[in-house]
Amino acid sequence: MLADDDFEAYYREHRDGLVRFIAVRVRDRTSAQDLVQDVYTKAYRHRERFDPERSFAAWIYTIARNACIDHLRRRVRDPLSAVAPNAPVAPPDLDSIAEHKPRDPAYAAERDDLVLAVRAELERLPEQRRAAVEMRVVDGLTYRETAEALGVPLGTVAYWVRESVEGIAERLKHLK
Repeated sequence: MLADDDFEAYYREHRDGLVRFIAVRVRDRTSAQDLVQDVYTKAYRHRERFDPERSFAAWIYTIARNACIDHLRRRVRDPLSAVAPNAPVAPPDLDSIAEHKPRDPAYAAERDDLVLAVRAELERLPEQRRAAVEMRVVDGLTYRETAEALGVPLGTVAYWVRESVEGIAERLKHLK
C-alpha cells in the first residue's frame, strides 16, 4: 500500500498532466479539475490495490480514463449537465508556449501559428491516438505507462505516437 507521503508526492507530480488528459476528453476544464479530485480520492481510498510492480502513472491514468468514460456516459444521459461540451480545450503546455513573449514579434507570430496548427492537428487525430500522443509527448509518460493506461498493446502505442508525430510534422513542415 502507498504511504501518505508517497501518494502526496505522486499527486503533485501527475496532477497537471491528468487535468490536461481529462480536459481534452471531457472538453470542460472545470469538470476536468473536479474529475481529477475524484480520481485521486478514488485512488487514495483504494490505494491498497496499487501494485508497486506497476507504474503509478499507468495506474492513475487508467483510473482517469475510466472516470472520463463514466463522465461522458452521464453527460449523454443528462445533456443539460454538460458545460460547453464542444468548447475546444488546448493542452496547457501549448498555451504556456504561446504565452511566453519573445522579443522578436515575427518569431512570436510564427510560433503562435505553429501552436495553433499543432492544436488543430491534435484535434484531427482519433481519440485513442490523440490520448497516446498527449500522454507520451505532452505528459511525459513512458510508452509502457501509456499502453497500460489506455489498455492497448505497447507496440500499438509506439506505432500510434510515431505515425501521429511524423504525420503532424509532415503536414506542418511548411511552418518551419
